[in-house]
Amino acid sequence: MPDTSRPKRTFFVIMEYNEIAKACEGLSYRDKFRLAQFLIQMARKEEELQNPQSRIGVSKDENCKDTAVSESNSIEYVMERIGKLRPGKKKTLLNSIQAMYQFQGGISEKDQETIIAELQERKFLRIESENRVVYLR
Repeated sequence: MPDTSRPKRTFFVIMEYNEIAKACEGLSYRDKFRLAQFLIQMARKEEELQNPQSRIGVSKDENCKDTAVSESNSIEYVMERIGKLRPGKKKTLLNSIQAMYQFQGGISEKDQETIIAELQERKFLRIESENRVVYLR
């Protein structure tokens, strides 16, 4: 009968960069991409925690124009890409938007919905019954 009175101990091994790089050589190319994406997301989150003032949407007065321009450019970029892809269902549209931001640390579901709302406001598309996407341009 196993001893359940003592909790199991978890040990963490701290590895240096060179050790990690050497260990990664054995990974498949897909696992290397997955690991790279994970590390980028972790680094972005850490950067946001350490430097919250540099996040989009939390800007000083002098940066408001730059933020508005970057958000406008972002919507224009999404419109261009979605216009080429033309996904037919809302779920596919959400996946397409998520893929556009995957190498920039990802995008939240709330931000994806905000982008879709902006696309609808600009009369680029609309979502109809059964989550079908209809393109207006």
